[in-house]
Amino acid sequence: MSTQQPGIKFTVTEEGPTEMRLHRAILVYAGKGGGSFATVHDIATEPGGAATILPGRPMTAFAVLRLARRLMKRREGGFIPDRLVFQDSTAVAWWLPPGQRPIWFRCAGGELGAVERSEVVSHPGLVFCVTSARKWYVWAVKGDERPSSDTRLYRAPYFNVWESGQICVGNVELPERATAEKIEAWTSAFFDSWFTHPNVQSELLAYVGGVYRFWRDMLDGKHPEFPERVLVDIDRTLGDMLLSQAGKHDD
Repeated sequence: MSTQQPGIKFTVTEEGPTEMRLHRAILVYAGKGGGSFATVHDIATEPGGAATILPGRPMTAFAVLRLARRLMKRREGGFIPDRLVFQDSTAVAWWLPPGQRPIWFRCAGGELGAVERSEVVSHPGLVFCVTSARKWYVWAVKGDERPSSDTRLYRAPYFNVWESGQICVGNVELPERATAEKIEAWTSAFFDSWFTHPNVQSELLAYVGGVYRFWRDMLDGKHPEFPERVLVDIDRTLGDMLLSQAGKHDD
């Protein structure tokens, strides 16, 4: 299929006149049931200026997100945090390398040896994500390398986190905005809060004796390094999950 169009030329004024020419075309198809599909097409420009839309290829959801980010690109500058792994209009996500951090528990039944306990323990690598709707998520990753879109995710082994990775906020005071500049504040809000009960009982982690036994052993110093073998694979990559979250909050 090809479509003949007259040569398209226009001027965009930003910081100065910028001439743009037709480069690619996107065709969007809509079904009666509400579904949609898009194809992206290269453009062949003839000597006389006429443009031909060439055969296309399916447009992936990631390509749509990349295009949206380019169209929304702002001129403001700024330093990009080393741990930032994703940011667009729908979400910001960052990586926290494995390491030693305090953790605070308040369990009414004393399952960890006391109603309130806190220690500095080892934690796995984590990826946090906050969406434009202020939904807050956390997942675990293995190793100490910066994650990419292909990195496999594991269930974060913490109390007060739902199966999806969404964090139960409760009465935690959260930063006002979800921006790259606020990732340290969001991280602190997570680790400075009390962990009170597991929201996932059966598959929060794989440890003989269960989740309470695991965290009691961690608090007692039985695992100087976080044992990554206990992490539960959720069969999703970081790219899959971020794309899923972006789709949920896409206008």
